[in-house]
Amino acid sequence: MSLMSRFRKDASGNVAILFGFAAIPLVGIAGAFIDYGRATSARTSLNAAVDSAALMVARDATKLTDTQLRTRAEALIRANLAGNANAALGTYTVAIDRTARTVNVTANTTVETSLTKVIGVDTIPVSSSAQAAWGTNTIELALVLDNTGSMASSNKMTELKKASNTLLTTLENASVETGQIKVSLVPFASQVRLPNSYRDEAWLRYSPSSTDPRLAVKKADWNGCVSDRDEPLDIKDSTPSGATTTLYPGANCESSSLSRVQPLTTNWASLRSSVSAMTPAGCTNITSGVVWGAATLSPGAPFSEAAAANTPRLTKYMIVLTDGNNTMNRFFTNRTCWDSNSSAINPKTRSACDDAKAAGIKIYTVRVIEGDRNLLQQCASEPDMYREVSSASQLDAVFQQIAREISQIRLTM
Repeated sequence: MSLMSRFRKDASGNVAILFGFAAIPLVGIAGAFIDYGRATSARTSLNAAVDSAALMVARDATKLTDTQLRTRAEALIRANLAGNANAALGTYTVAIDRTARTVNVTANTTVETSLTKVIGVDTIPVSSSAQAAWGTNTIELALVLDNTGSMASSNKMTELKKASNTLLTTLENASVETGQIKVSLVPFASQVRLPNSYRDEAWLRYSPSSTDPRLAVKKADWNGCVSDRDEPLDIKDSTPSGATTTLYPGANCESSSLSRVQPLTTNWASLRSSVSAMTPAGCTNITSGVVWGAATLSPGAPFSEAAAANTPRLTKYMIVLTDGNNTMNRFFTNRTCWDSNSSAINPKTRSACDDAKAAGIKIYTVRVIEGDRNLLQQCASEPDMYREVSSASQLDAVFQQIAREISQIRLTM
């Protein structure tokens, strides 16, 4: 009886028993973290696979039958998932609507759990869907990029070239019909520089006897540089009337290394070559960049590659990127980039932006580390179309996001 009494009172093993019971949910919770990580990895792979399949199917929709497109979508998804053991393809659907010109891809997989099984969870379902459209819009985009001397610092020009080429690749891949997306390039400093092939255009003027050394250039000696038009046309993209005061003044180049303007084109290789040729030099005149960006998006002189603004399903965009304040235009006699003339030039830049927006151009602005934040925010068409980076290395991500927004190929996950 004494032994029985002591047995009833003995609690020395209770802790071990209670710990055993508690260990089950603890192991389950720990396992959930591990299995959640595996499921996240599977979701990332599945998202990328489905996105890629939707884009490629949309791109080939005009060339292949529905059956061929579905076969290709499945092959693309399987190929993109091949490197992730946690993301084996389960069910999938590929819905093609040729009236709406859309393709919807949906795919599912399940991730088999490990330790989470102890709490009754054997699998984690993962799904992804994407929609892509073809031929729904046409797009014209002007890249207005600061090529001034300050872009040589903090790796800005190197990162700008990288980001610009990424943007071009994204837009090229998004273009599923010939001519669907066209891009122009407008490198600017205090001037812009055109190809010499424009030398004999009627909208240019030359003033070899001008008292302004910037404008004292002969036609035969002209190397592509153009200064601000006479006021008040210096802030407008308006077709020259033929009167001298409405023409664009040919000028001596303040920087012989300034890259040349490239009008709207679908020649992606040529655009990349022009981006690679960009070299930082000279002073900042954002107004000139905006005006010439708008000019490349207008069908009237000086360029003719753009479609009319009222063309159905056409959207025109401009990206204006700079790292500095306005310092120089042709109306200032001081010739140094360090003189601050922003108080006089900024109103011109705002007017040029307003004029472009009134013409139906949607403007993104990007501030690279430095520059007039308020001015660029005012120039942007919408508050969320203003971007800024504190490091040049962030430009690639910003341009990728803008490219996705501009391309009008909408992905939903």
